[in-house]
Formats: sequence, structure tokens, C-alpha cells
Amino acid sequence: MLAFAGRGSAFTDEHNAAFFIENKTLILLDCPMSAFQKYKLLNYEFINQIVILVTHTHGDHISGIGTMIHYAQFVLEIPVIVAAPSETVRRDLNILLHRLEGCNKKAYMLITAKELEESWLVDVIPTQHANQLSDKCFGYCLKIQDKNIVYTGDTRTLKPFLPYLKKGDVLYTEISYYQKPDDENAVHLSLEEIKPVLLELIQNGIKVYLMHLDQEKEILKCIQGTGLKLAPLYPFRKNIPVRLVKTKFSDLESVKALYELSFPPEEQAPFWMLAVKQYCADVDFLSIYAGKQWAGFFYIVNHKNLSYIFYFAIRPEFRNQGIGSQALQRLQKFYHGRKLFLGIEQPDILKADYEKRISRKYFYLKNHFQDLHRRVQEASVIYELLGIGGDVSPEEYQALISSFTGLTGKILYKNITMKILEE
Repeated sequence: MLAFAGRGSAFTDEHNAAFFIENKTLILLDCPMSAFQKYKLLNYEFINQIVILVTHTHGDHISGIGTMIHYAQFVLEIPVIVAAPSETVRRDLNILLHRLEGCNKKAYMLITAKELEESWLVDVIPTQHANQLSDKCFGYCLKIQDKNIVYTGDTRTLKPFLPYLKKGDVLYTEISYYQKPDDENAVHLSLEEIKPVLLELIQNGIKVYLMHLDQEKEILKCIQGTGLKLAPLYPFRKNIPVRLVKTKFSDLESVKALYELSFPPEEQAPFWMLAVKQYCADVDFLSIYAGKQWAGFFYIVNHKNLSYIFYFAIRPEFRNQGIGSQALQRLQKFYHGRKLFLGIEQPDILKADYEKRISRKYFYLKNHFQDLHRRVQEASVIYELLGIGGDVSPEEYQALISSFTGLTGKILYKNITMKILEE
């Protein structure tokens, strides 16, 4: 439900920070500097704004907020809302962000969380943490995918959060291995002391995830077999090297599975024909590798100075990590000086997948393809042509198709239209 950029306490390397995405809004629960370094690796293509929910003002929770505002302003060009849990905390954050960090007030909005009026925010929950921040520490109750998500922030008591929990809900709670039971100066929850309460919550049908960990290995030993789990870390990936290599026979099974998953039946040529044609036609059948892992493929048909991307697909688990963009950029270098083009299903607001079609078009435009303002009919599907290197005429397109299909294609496609449509 929540993904974590880190789940450590103040003296660890990766400070506790969580996030989720709702209606094209990236919601961050706190933003320490260690988390900001990871948030730079997220895909912001479909993010319209960033909201940062603050639990309290300790440095291991807010040290990256000012930098995130600067980054959103100068790099992402996305507005930021910083939501303080109370008016008192809002005034404190104003000093930090305006007077100390020097954030441009036009680049962000600083409000209290209750002013958000978002359906995913159920309540702001006051709690007790460090005495020096008395009345300034809070958790949140969120509604994500019709489930109550309770996030404690830093706390020394679970009592304020228990009324929000019922069967099927999810609790993300801080925990400490070193905090001793019955410590008068406690600022965190003692695992030894609170463990029976957490196990009872699990028995009542509540999922419990542990965060803000001071000694992860020892905590993991203590919860083995109990149903308690550590908060899930998001698998951020940075600069995965992408290679394009000729598709091997051993890759064909993976290619076929991804091909059938990625393209509807009406857009699929017989796979056996694609496999055979790579040996007897001017075809580049390329596998995409991310590091050492097979990540997708290109199927490209060439004719004279034309190179037509028939098929391009990335495995689902490798999407939204920049791998597709890297693969396209490598492809453009390889085909430099040629007319490299492809067809995408034309955006149609009456189609159920309209937003996906728009997103797909934006992806190619972002990767330097241009709208050629031509439409192609292949069987019953109408495509828009996007390309690099210049226009593609109807005669050029027809020559490429005829060269590729040959006699086999004339038999298979004798009743199928494949042509550029005149406007």
C-alpha cells in the first residue's frame, strides 16, 4: 500500500520515508535528504503535483523538503504542496523553507493537512514523541484503495492510533529494538513491550508493518514467524546499462510470450513468420538487455533508407525505469542518417484506453520522435506515424511492406489493407 525509500531511524544511513501515488499526485510522508536522493530516480512523466505530509520536524524527517521544492521547481516544473499536521508546525516549517532554505514561495504552497480536502486523507492524529516537540508530533490515517492506512510517524504510544483500526486495515508503526520497556524518558515504541499488542492486532485481521528501525537485523530475528513484517522498500534502480543485441534462439520463447502479452491479436503477425523473416529479409530482430537481464525486444524492417519499427515491447517489470527510453536512444544512434519510424494507435477519446494512447505518444515525442502527420491502416487498425529523419511517403511505405512480406505476405495478407491513408 505504501512504498518506502528508507525505513531506518535517525542514526541509520537510510531514514524512514514512505510514498504513494494517487490521481497523478505523488504523496510523500516526510522527506529526509536520504529519501530525496532516491526520489530523483522516480518516473515523473505522469505526476502533476507533489504533496509532502509532515509528521514532525526532526531533521531525519524533513531535511530534504527544501531541496525537493527546488528540484520540483527547476528540474521537474511540478508544483509542490507542503502539508503541516498543525498550524504550529506550519509556522515552524515556514521559517525553515522561506527564511533558511530560501525556497521561492511561488514554487510551493505551505498549508495545514486539514486544508488539503483530499479523499485519501482521513485524519491527522496527534501523538507523543520527544518532549522537546510536545504537541508537534503527529501520524496520519489515509484511505488508499478503500483501505484505512494508519501511519504512526515517530511515537512512544500506540493509543491514539488504535481507534482507527479495524479488520482489513493496515498499520505502519515505528519500532525500536534498543528502547527499554517502562523507560520514563522513552521517545519510541519498545519492540519488547509492544509486541503482544501488535500480535493481537494481527489476530484481529490487521496487517502490521514495522518502520523507523534502529537495528533491523535484530528486529527481524524477533519477529520471525509472527506475521509482523518490515515496511517494504521500493526497488529504486539507477542507471541500469541497456544493450541491444541480435535476438538469440534461446530468447525466442521469452520474446513470443511478451509479444502476445503486449499486442492485441488484431495487431499480431504470425510469430513464426516474424521468426523466419529475420533470416530471409532485411530485418533487425534485436533483444534489449538491462544489465544481464533480458528486458524486451525490437523488430525492425529495413528498405533502402527506411527503418520501420514493427514491434517494440518492454517486460512489465522493467517499465517506468527509463529502460525503454535508453533502448530508443541507442536505436537512434544505430540508425542515424536513416528514416526511423513507427506507428502508434491514434488517440481516440471514445476508446477505453485513450489515456494510455496519449501517454504512449508522449513517450515517443519525449524521445525525439516527431509526428509525421500521416495515418496508416494495417488490417482494421489505424495508426499515426511518428518518426525521425524525415517524412515517409505512401510509395516508400508500400515498397517497404512489399519487400518485407514477399510471396508469403501476398498469400497471408491478400485480403488485408496495409497502406498510408491520404488525408
